[in-house]
Amino acid sequence: MSIGKDTFGLTKKDFNAKLSKIIDNHRVNSRLIGEPRDFILRSCRLYPTWSKLSNDPDVQVYLRNVDIAGGRKVKLISLERGDSKQPVSKSKLVNALYPPKKIKTSATEEERNFNMIKMAMRQGIASQLQYFRENLPLPTICNITGRKLVRGNKTDVDHVGLSFAEISDNFVKQKNLVYTDIALTGPPTGKVFKDKELWEEWKDYHYDNAVLALVCASANRSKGADGYVTPEELYGSFAKQTPEDLALDF
Repeated sequence: MSIGKDTFGLTKKDFNAKLSKIIDNHRVNSRLIGEPRDFILRSCRLYPTWSKLSNDPDVQVYLRNVDIAGGRKVKLISLERGDSKQPVSKSKLVNALYPPKKIKTSATEEERNFNMIKMAMRQGIASQLQYFRENLPLPTICNITGRKLVRGNKTDVDHVGLSFAEISDNFVKQKNLVYTDIALTGPPTGKVFKDKELWEEWKDYHYDNAVLALVCASANRSKGADGYVTPEELYGSFAKQTPEDLALDF
């Protein structure tokens, strides 16, 4: 939970709305008093950047026009005591008390392996998609948008019913495998399964289980996999599982 939520019991949206109302309801150069002043100071005390001045008993809270880049002025909160003035940006205050959720930017070794195998599997059935495209009579109807598709439209070959992700995951599960069990070989842009028999079985499995359709490219890319997510346990693990797996070369 964020420090803002813990302190005020407000969501980020509600905190932002209350702060905006204070700023919008006071003119430039207004000195805030009462509840608005107390709310601003209590907020500023929660973050190191503004805590020293906001804890000063003689500090005053104003709204000032502050020059920013490009010659423009913007109305900001200003903490002032004597000659000391510290502007407080509304957006910076909100983000300080309600920091954005951190997004994981680095994939694990298992995730990288999973993505490489999926890429190889998709490349392996590319000829099937191309054959379908070349032999489909036009015009046809996009089953996502209902639009009529004619030659020259930007289109994709889409999987109907079961997405590509589901078909590939089902194949791996049917073989009682996880993705870390599958080894790849070949150049960076032309990876195939090291197990040649398994590679051919994958292509046959896709051919037998995929239902294809020609659709609008933009609609298909917005749709994605319809919310389907590969179960994490199907990724597998490269971690040593038993003492027998441990390398004993010293």
